[in-house]
Amino acid sequence: MDAPVMELEIGPGSEPGSYVTRVLHSVGGGEPTASFRLDVDELLDRRPLLEASVLASAVPARRVMADSEAIVQDVGRCLFDAAFTGDVATAYRTSMAVASERGLSVQVSLRLTAPGLAALPWETLYDPVTERYLCRKDPLVRNVPSPHVPALQVTRPLRVLGMISSPRGLVALDVDLERSRLEEALRAHLEDGRVELHWLDEVTWDALHAKLLESAWHVLHFVGHGTYDSATDEGVLAFVGRDGRPDYVTASALADLLDEAEPTPPLVVLNSCQSGASGPTDLFSGTAAALARSGIRAVAAMQFPISDPAALAFARGFYTALAHDRGVDEAVRSGRIGILGGGRGTLEWVTPVLYLRGDGHLFDLVGPAAGPPPEQRSPTPPDDDASPTAGSGTDTQRDAVPDAESARGASAWRRWAIGGAAAALAIAAGAAIYAATTMAEGGGGTAGTDEGGTGGSASTARLAVPLDIEWVDTGLYCLLGDEFVIEVTGRGWLDETAESQIGPEGLVDDASTDTRVLAEAGTGAVIGTLSTTPEVFAVGAGTTYECPAQGDLMLGINDTDLADNSGEFAAFVTLNQ
Repeated sequence: MDAPVMELEIGPGSEPGSYVTRVLHSVGGGEPTASFRLDVDELLDRRPLLEASVLASAVPARRVMADSEAIVQDVGRCLFDAAFTGDVATAYRTSMAVASERGLSVQVSLRLTAPGLAALPWETLYDPVTERYLCRKDPLVRNVPSPHVPALQVTRPLRVLGMISSPRGLVALDVDLERSRLEEALRAHLEDGRVELHWLDEVTWDALHAKLLESAWHVLHFVGHGTYDSATDEGVLAFVGRDGRPDYVTASALADLLDEAEPTPPLVVLNSCQSGASGPTDLFSGTAAALARSGIRAVAAMQFPISDPAALAFARGFYTALAHDRGVDEAVRSGRIGILGGGRGTLEWVTPVLYLRGDGHLFDLVGPAAGPPPEQRSPTPPDDDASPTAGSGTDTQRDAVPDAESARGASAWRRWAIGGAAAALAIAAGAAIYAATTMAEGGGGTAGTDEGGTGGSASTARLAVPLDIEWVDTGLYCLLGDEFVIEVTGRGWLDETAESQIGPEGLVDDASTDTRVLAEAGTGAVIGTLSTTPEVFAVGAGTTYECPAQGDLMLGINDTDLADNSGEFAAFVTLNQ
């Protein structure tokens, strides 16, 4: 049975800084209205601290958790006290009491009609009277107005089209590992024929277009890079272009592409860390919201980066509920509960966001499960070399390095997607939370022994940077404001000729930028990046780098065609204490 709905419209009031909550529908009856004041800009300024606190909570440390949750709870209480006031609060409590007597949960549906409100983390809503978070007790959705659309009748299995986009020039994703994780989450349903998972091998616009026309799909599951383009005020996803570099696809363009399918997939799942975020000036500027506005029935997305264990737990709970014919709103709540069971003190259940048109009942699943196709009965397990290494302390809490070769020294904690705004994570408070957590765990942040590396202490690393490997993990972790001195020596070759010999500065007089990752540095020069941001910086023979975010520090080669390269550079990296 679908959950009864309490629908609230929260929009601008008659004066600047004032807002109005209107109850459009309630379980207990009545449609009251209440006015309130809210400093939206102040709450938006606190968003980076909230984001850092949620992500830091993935590291189990009891002393830190109280401070982290206090931040989340304070924001949630502020939003609840503002929007649920006066007669609106009375209607809410009446609705909850009536539903409880019937043994039902209540879908809390928020229709946000002021752009600034849409950018706030409403998933933190916290009721101080009952001392509970709304989204953990009842389904919480962001409502997009639409006429009634009947559920799509689906003869099992539910068909999921998965795509993992890792274009050249952005921090690479381990495609095999990402596939194995989703297959692991869906394993039971793949084996009993409730779900059928197919992969789009070439994540380009043309390949997706062809696949959508080929057959019917019920769910599109995207894993990759997403960000918010402030220039166009719209969310974008990074597909792979014809040259292997990012092809940034806007939400509105993707919606038009999905409309080519017959039927249009009712559900899109975006495992991209900025996919659930909205801009403060355009109500539907976020990728997820824009897709929903453009006609997609439901879009589940992530408003913050998410750790691998939490992402896996969410996918397992979410798809299990869908496979058993639950509404998508209930499925997202099941995903949150899955995350909650993954570790003491985790706050990552705040991260998922659901934009919904109409009710949450997307599918009418009919017929018995017919059993999966042979190739899906036993999903290929992840390659041993690509699997996260076991460990303790900070080594198990850092992002994996971006290519399969250097993944041997990587940690188990990776974000499913890395967006352009991830630098906001590393504000000073967030960095302090992470540092305190590391100390509480007893970790020392020791340098790893990645490809060519010789290890080191928490503040130094010596390593080789081969010219034929895209990125190498230094084994050092950046906190906001950390300053690393990087020195590089050695020589290498861009092809088999003696004339192609280069040093760490690369081809300094080469006018062509076609094969460069970073146009400002010479071809083949040493470059660097963080695992949590797409930005790349020049290193050359040496530089001093101030960390703009927290994440693993990596070095690479400024060349998009590594096949003919040979040789290696020697790098020495030290934290400037």
